[in-house]
Amino acid sequence: MNIHRWLVAILIIALTISGLGFVKFQQVQAFIAMAESFPEPSATVNTTTTKVTEYQAHNTIMGQAVATQVVNLQNELSGQITQVNFKAGDTVKKGQLLIALNSAEEEAQLLAAKANFTLAKNTFARMEQLFKQEKISQQEYDSASAELAVTKANIKNLQSIIAKKRIVAPFDGTAGLDTYQVGQFLSANSAITTLIGQEPQIWIDFQLPQTQQHLAVGEVVFVKAIKQGATDYKAAKVIAKNSQIKAQSRHLSYRAVLTDGRDWLQHNEMVKVKVLEAKQNVVLVPASAINRDRNGNYLYTLKQDKENDYRAHRVEVTLAKREHDNHIVLSGIEEGELIATDGAFKLRPGLLVFPKLENTLSARLLKGE
Repeated sequence: MNIHRWLVAILIIALTISGLGFVKFQQVQAFIAMAESFPEPSATVNTTTTKVTEYQAHNTIMGQAVATQVVNLQNELSGQITQVNFKAGDTVKKGQLLIALNSAEEEAQLLAAKANFTLAKNTFARMEQLFKQEKISQQEYDSASAELAVTKANIKNLQSIIAKKRIVAPFDGTAGLDTYQVGQFLSANSAITTLIGQEPQIWIDFQLPQTQQHLAVGEVVFVKAIKQGATDYKAAKVIAKNSQIKAQSRHLSYRAVLTDGRDWLQHNEMVKVKVLEAKQNVVLVPASAINRDRNGNYLYTLKQDKENDYRAHRVEVTLAKREHDNHIVLSGIEEGELIATDGAFKLRPGLLVFPKLENTLSARLLKGE
């Protein structure tokens, strides 16, 4: 009797579990059917086909324009100004007297020295005749000759002092904004003015770090003024470079020349110098194709599966510098691969992708500005 009841109970439990399992199975089947009725997740993105492009990298650094003729005029001797023959900013000619200091004392001494020279010269002429006639000794003859030499040296010394008190222009140029008055006293080695020559060419001095490719004399760099409205670079030829790298900055100094630089640059003006590197063939990709995470830079290539549908594939890439709206890819991608651009941030590996009309990246030489 008890066994019969147990069997009945077990049968009821089994039927209940079977019924519940069948109902659950039906629900799962319904859910699967419902899920299959929804389309597969996908994304639509812009695309481009990678292409190898000739590229020329460049570095832009600051340089300085330097006039080819520059001199800081100074007086060697002190004295009171007696003549001022230039004004601030004047254009002066080579040999033009700029400032004369009081040399009245030296000029008086020069007159006396010339008189002594005339006397010594006449005395020596008489002594020379007497010496030939053996009427005087060798010592007397030598004394007359030495006296003549001393008086001649005195004249040259006084003429030199007078010349040092006359400041003249060593070349054609433009004087600085310095003003002087007659009667003003100048101490020795005073800065008179800075004279800038009028040569049409101008030098460009700049420095490159030791890590950058060194330039050779004769190579060309490109120079642009940094003042407002300056847009065009002009070619300048490297004419000299330092023989050693500076220990403090680890930079090597160069000098280039602009043949018509004075037409648009001033002495000591700061300029931009663009130094081109060797041309190379690289793969450029739009900046919108690049994604980044903690593992590095990557992009998505689009490849067809067995059903000819496009699927996203993550590719790690190594990048160089950015040029305008493109990135230079050093490794990870080759020419002819279809990649996602605008909208690539929506992708994940294996995702179904619908590419928009392809915009092939045009090959062009990038020099940048």
